[in-house]
Amino acid sequence: MRIVIIGNGSGGVELANQTSSEHEVTIVELENVLYYSKPMLSHYIAGFIDKKKLFPYSFDWYEKKGITLNLGVKAEVIDRARKKLITSDGEIPYDILVIATGARPREPIFEGKEFVQTLRTLQDAEKIKEQIEKYEDALILGGGFIGLELAGNLAKAGYKVKVVHRGDTLLGLDEELTKVIMEKLRNNGVEFYLNANVLKADENGVFTDKGHVNGKVKICAFGIIPNKEIAIKSGIHAGRGILVDDHFRTSAEDVYAIGDCAEYSGVICGTAKAAMEHARVLANILRGKEDRYDFEFRSTVFKFGDFPIALIGKTKGEGRWLDENTKVFLEGEKVVGAVVIEDIRKATTLERKVKARVSVNEL
Repeated sequence: MRIVIIGNGSGGVELANQTSSEHEVTIVELENVLYYSKPMLSHYIAGFIDKKKLFPYSFDWYEKKGITLNLGVKAEVIDRARKKLITSDGEIPYDILVIATGARPREPIFEGKEFVQTLRTLQDAEKIKEQIEKYEDALILGGGFIGLELAGNLAKAGYKVKVVHRGDTLLGLDEELTKVIMEKLRNNGVEFYLNANVLKADENGVFTDKGHVNGKVKICAFGIIPNKEIAIKSGIHAGRGILVDDHFRTSAEDVYAIGDCAEYSGVICGTAKAAMEHARVLANILRGKEDRYDFEFRSTVFKFGDFPIALIGKTKGEGRWLDENTKVFLEGEKVVGAVVIEDIRKATTLERKVKARVSVNEL
């Protein structure tokens, strides 16, 4: 069976790795570089790892796996009738086509956005790294996991870091947990400006509705926009992302979507870990093995400098502290979510219990 994958990111590479021993696998990738770890870009910018450490797989790895890799090639449209992918380098026939195009950063829309950068690609990271080493400061716009991960790593490396966030809480968590995160990051020197909306930017900083915040190097981390354009051009249904069912099938026959570009019942997963799990589940489905990905359940570990935190299941609503590092969330007496600070081993154990919806008295 010929499997063609659009995208050489976490989901695309993992799917190729899972299926190449059984099928003829081709990857089409617009970037002209091998797969690299996007979650590690902030570590590279901060100077904690060498550039080569971003690249876990060589050309030899693809070759030994029997994966045909087309770099610097644009996937333009899917000819669904003839089952061919039309690219900038010609047509590629497929039996199964998987869209794993990921997402791009949400661009700022305020005045002076030309003074602000976004972080998604290696090219972005190299530019930001050069400027931060020159000016030795960073002004990060947005209090999501990408922004906080970058803030934590840069502060750990000794740079002056400020975070401007329009909300009063971080990561969609409550005020208590937000205070814990801020205290940990403040101990490393991160300054926070919450409830501050950016009105415009200039060379020296940003103007907010709470005043001016200085910063030469400004990085916008306002979230992501799924790359769904090829689906739309090909007549495949899309909402915020490419619409899929619980088997990752799109509205087109034999066309699937995984990772950040896929939307299931309003959910876009948005992490490299989720994209890789999507790939593993889809690989099983393509083998004819029954498998499901639980789109409603999230389990993610973030590390902001030296401060790791795990978010498991539903992290809103009624919460109860089990100890100083663990807060669980309840529906009645059933545990439906948890936030674990620093003790990541405990998070692994707790994840199983959250999935089983045990009673709080059983923890």
